[in-house]
Amino acid sequence: MNRLSLLRSLLATVALAIAMGGCKVDEITKMLPNELAGWRKAATDQQFGPDNLYTYINGGAELYRSYGFHNMLNRTYSRPGQPDIIVDIFDMGSATNAFGVFTHSRESIAADFGQGSQYDPGYLIFWRDRYLVSILASPETPESRQALESLAQGIVAGIGHAGKLPEILTLLPTAALVEESIRYFYNFAWQNSHYFIAEDNILNINDSTQALLAKYGPPQHRMLLLLVNYPSVAAATAARASFTDNFLPEAQTGEAAQLEDGSWVAIRTTGPLLAVVFKAPSEAAAGGLLNQISPPIPVEHNVPIKE
Repeated sequence: MNRLSLLRSLLATVALAIAMGGCKVDEITKMLPNELAGWRKAATDQQFGPDNLYTYINGGAELYRSYGFHNMLNRTYSRPGQPDIIVDIFDMGSATNAFGVFTHSRESIAADFGQGSQYDPGYLIFWRDRYLVSILASPETPESRQALESLAQGIVAGIGHAGKLPEILTLLPTAALVEESIRYFYNFAWQNSHYFIAEDNILNINDSTQALLAKYGPPQHRMLLLLVNYPSVAAATAARASFTDNFLPEAQTGEAAQLEDGSWVAIRTTGPLLAVVFKAPSEAAAGGLLNQISPPIPVEHNVPIKE
């Protein structure tokens, strides 16, 4: 190779590393085979970063970007007479980010692949460590399902060790918890997408907070529990004051208040932790759920989520 060719090769490598957010391409591509049960790599892999993900996921990129998305690799496999297999591997930068995106629209609980997975005919999504993986092979055939599962197993093995779950999960009461309803986030827009509170960010949810929303109880009396762990006791106190001023002025002198629809809302702060119960059938039910919450995470353990 002459000097000009070598220089071009070097520049291309540097440009690719920048496009991938500094992550070595091999860290992702090593998880993928070139051929699988008759399916072969159909084209050049595509790579996307925070600045151009929207060109691949039109209208959906902001979800990933808001969870600290680093980069993504896309590969397509083809086999005559079978559906294409399309695999996307998202490097979310941390296990907590990958978990958060995975929970955003989770509808069931399974761990057949990775640290959590969901499967619909022809489509699998799962997460492990800092990666979120989706594999599409539709319409499903017996052969494509077997290939999809084999590919998923290989990716899990390539990722290796499991990532650490958000520490705030340990605070959730387990009795009557609807586990698949858990949503983890640190952007108030996603709070409102799951349960609308206000147009403004009256709970001061941001990159320095950890937030969970979960459902409890039977469908006819389903309550919602919101937990937010703040970087300081003062921040939690300020968030409570903002919430009561803007959403629940009736609770200025206590923990609970009844809304016009007959449901109860209760709020409590303990150290840096703020907890709110929505849609409770009674004041006693709201208080009972608050009483089940574990002691709050110490302030010094509440670090920014983005790594």
